[in-house]
Amino acid sequence: MLCGYGYILSCTHDDELIVGSGPNIERGNDKMGLSDSKVSYDKSHSNVGWETAYIGSTALLTGRFNSFGINAFEFDESNAAGISFDAWVWVNSVNTSEPGRDQGCLQTTFGTNTSMTTEAANIAVIKSKSVEFSKTDKGYIVKADFTFHGVTKEITAKLKYVGKAPSGDGTIEVYGFNLQFNFLAKTDFQISSNNIGDNIDVYCNAIFRKKL
Repeated sequence: MLCGYGYILSCTHDDELIVGSGPNIERGNDKMGLSDSKVSYDKSHSNVGWETAYIGSTALLTGRFNSFGINAFEFDESNAAGISFDAWVWVNSVNTSEPGRDQGCLQTTFGTNTSMTTEAANIAVIKSKSVEFSKTDKGYIVKADFTFHGVTKEITAKLKYVGKAPSGDGTIEVYGFNLQFNFLAKTDFQISSNNIGDNIDVYCNAIFRKKL
């Protein structure tokens, strides 16, 4: 009986507080944006890449776009509500390092041709709607409108601030960002093709330069 009583005492923890061990996320106070005349977009060191399963079920078909740009970009590291962007690509500038494929089946797949410029079928646009702090790391969760092939759908993207570094003689600061998202080309954007999978992953790297 005494043994049983001792067992009960040893297994009772009424006063014990169990604390979770989530990540300790610390953010800085960096701010920059194209509304500042000292800030410029460095396209030469930026890129927009994509990948999808060839024929929907085989090895990955990967590529990038040659023509892309940013209409607006504002960043406030410690204030998610102060982050916004508006960016675009010309779909017919697709580049997989294989010209015959780019100007043939992929142009047909995406519904464009080499002569298009600002037609709706040739412009893909992503524009942020709201931004929240990620709960697992220093990134940001972005709700955005994505327009592709003349159709607009809301998507969720992950934005990461890579950081800043001095450049040249120290009179310029360089800021780097990554953005990743995916979309369903066939299900949501009316692409009809056997050349690509429904899911397309997009990877964007953006560099900005600020004069000090």
